Amino acid sequence: MVSRPGAAQETKAPFTAGERLRYAVRWRLVPAGEAELVLGRDESPRAPWKVSASANSIGYVSNIYKVEDEYQATFRAQNLCSNDIHKTIHEGEHHREVTLSFDQRRKLALFRERDLASGASQRQTQSAIPDCVHDILSALYYVRTQPLVVGQSFEIPVNDGPRTVRLRVDVQAKEEIKTKAGTYQAIRVEPEVFSGNLFKEKGRMFVWFSEDASRLPVQMSAQIGIGTITASLTSVDRNADSRARNSQEAQ
Repeated sequence: MVSRPGAAQETKAPFTAGERLRYAVRWRLVPAGEAELVLGRDESPRAPWKVSASANSIGYVSNIYKVEDEYQATFRAQNLCSNDIHKTIHEGEHHREVTLSFDQRRKLALFRERDLASGASQRQTQSAIPDCVHDILSALYYVRTQPLVVGQSFEIPVNDGPRTVRLRVDVQAKEEIKTKAGTYQAIRVEPEVFSGNLFKEKGRMFVWFSEDASRLPVQMSAQIGIGTITASLTSVDRNADSRARNSQEAQ
């Protein structure tokens, strides 16, 4: 059954500015990296949400394939639709910068890609978008606002360049997930991101959200050709934003 999710502006957000989520990443059974999600927002009630994400390889994996990725995105307060996302990607021999901006007035997604090694512009495209579209980060926060009823599905308009897809999300089961941050009763969902929907690779992705009011993404797992990559929650800090501001004011 495919259901249309309720409008985000009608649902109280389960997250607040200052939320910092840290993850340990494993490739197969090997420690592979660390990741972080930080959510911020200015004090104005209509100010957009700002989310920063980072992923860094560690140890043995970093020696064979070094990863240093940083993403920054902003999305609107009322409906969680994306304004833009900026990516700085260092993966192995690939070093690039990607900017994706959503012009809601003209209903266009503007995509730009630049090679960081040479400084050369690699690609610039534009594509049509609907009234509301999500980037890959804002989509994660949008799903947190949804009821997540097992056995139901919903679709999200997502654009990661160069086109918008109707991304199906299946709500599959309730499971207990043990992480370093604690043990959670969680709801497993499967967004159909592979096989050309968002990513060309074949595979499957699963995300477990806590069943409580905060709907924390406590675990994420991608089953792809090189093996299973899993990110598990290690810590939750809900006041990181205010502490950072206090530290800057003290200086």
